[in-house]
Amino acid sequence: MQTGDQGQLADVRYVITLDADTQLPRDVGRRLVGTAIHPLNRPRIDHTLNRVTGGYGILQPRVSVSLLSSCESLFASIFSGNTGIDPYTTAVSDVYQDLVGEGNYTGKTL
Repeated sequence: MQTGDQGQLADVRYVITLDADTQLPRDVGRRLVGTAIHPLNRPRIDHTLNRVTGGYGILQPRVSVSLLSSCESLFASIFSGNTGIDPYTTAVSDVYQDLVGEGNYTGKTL
């Protein structure tokens, strides 16, 4: 079922999708778009392969468990890691992504 004018989609450059449980602090959406438009991150599309061959087609912020939700069950508390600690002190690069230039997507898709 179509609910809007599809002609307006031609002007859309960025889409941010949020789940019901996603927390998007103020100005984070703007920072995500700023990261996406950086020249080193812009996707380079090979039209013969019909895929992104350089840069990024999807940006995903860090996925983490909140301090409150980590205490909701024994399972959550075991697998949530160090919640409440400054995330920048425990940040590390993804070795797989660094070595082969590919990343893993954590989320839902259609």
